[in-house]
Amino acid sequence: MNARKYLSLMLTLPFFLVYCSSSQKKVFTSPADDMVDAAERGDEKRVAEFIAQKQDVNQKNLNSYTPLMSAAERGNLAVVNLLVAAGAKVNTLNNFSWNALMLACVNGHSEVVRALLAAGANPKYRSPNDETAIGLAARGQHEDIIAMLRKAGGR
Repeated sequence: MNARKYLSLMLTLPFFLVYCSSSQKKVFTSPADDMVDAAERGDEKRVAEFIAQKQDVNQKNLNSYTPLMSAAERGNLAVVNLLVAAGAKVNTLNNFSWNALMLACVNGHSEVVRALLAAGANPKYRSPNDETAIGLAARGQHEDIIAMLRKAGGR
């Protein structure tokens, strides 16, 4: 590589890294998007701030996810517990007719499944596409979750 190309690369690389950085501040179109993002990332402090500001913990973002759904899908147990304590509805459905329990089951988050069941999540729910929490847990061969759901009455 000649000196001119090397210098050009060295001058543009920092701009490229800054532009492509994942640490850039995201811009959200609604408060729900911001709260769902914080829950997804497991940002307990930010979620607690939203709760302290009396934001609706059941609001949905543009993808029809609630903060609880995002936290459950990612296995963020501490955030799930925060949201449940703040009144998050555990049986709310997204546009795919899945609830937080189903999202936790398909991803194998057994502690989150346990917390959601304790909070009243319905293990018997069947989506319009005939999907159940047990069926989704079976996809991933999450035997501990299947046993938990059966014990709770799921089929």
